[in-house]
Amino acid sequence: MTQLFNFPLDTNLAGLLSLQANGTTVTGNASPAGIQERVQIVDGTARLSSYGSDAETNFGYRSEIAFGRFPNSGEVWSSVDFMIDPLWTTSTVASIGSWYPSPDGGEESIIKHVNIGLRLVDKDTLFVNVPAAVLPAISATGKTVAVKKIEQGRWYNITIRMNLQTTAVGWREVYLDRVKIFGEYNVPTAYDDANGPYFKMGPRTPLSHDYDMVRMWVRNAKQWFGNESFSTIMGGVPVSSGRMLQQ
Repeated sequence: MTQLFNFPLDTNLAGLLSLQANGTTVTGNASPAGIQERVQIVDGTARLSSYGSDAETNFGYRSEIAFGRFPNSGEVWSSVDFMIDPLWTTSTVASIGSWYPSPDGGEESIIKHVNIGLRLVDKDTLFVNVPAAVLPAISATGKTVAVKKIEQGRWYNITIRMNLQTTAVGWREVYLDRVKIFGEYNVPTAYDDANGPYFKMGPRTPLSHDYDMVRMWVRNAKQWFGNESFSTIMGGVPVSSGRMLQQ
């Protein structure tokens, strides 16, 4: 296995593909200290905040950081620790992370549902979404494949493992604190793009701005390519699941 990226997010944001907040888009190298009061390192952790008074950024209200792109074929992994701040004040559906497609030239205006997305509803319910259409067909519509209750103010690790393929030899899995909450096999998992999706985290509320502030914390973001053991990625083998709301 090859480690593609490793961002502890403990001292600065250098090397990140992009930072987006309050009408600003910039690379990590151009602004390693972040975006004032929105994307910054606080107490050795990335703090991502979006305020009700913020300007739109790329057709949404967001404070997101993008790490790096995957190849568009083969086994790939992402792992990250995250926490929903108790100050999160809206029940509106919000994105908190995704593997976002990389458009080919001329496709910038085409909306493609993310390869896999993490959504927060009612402040404490994590949804996992995938494209509703059978890839590589293009659609902006998604479907929910797993739902899990989480707690504000608690750290979680989420690990995504996927075989990116445009034919039905692909598969995709999601683990929350080493518990598999989603697995699907013998399905296409990639768009027919030259470059693979890029991994991003942070709050985004595209349809509503009905809050004073939403905030989450992120640390230890890593990406890999190739076959590896779960112990290397997650610090241990998968463990048995508790009660799941839906799958």
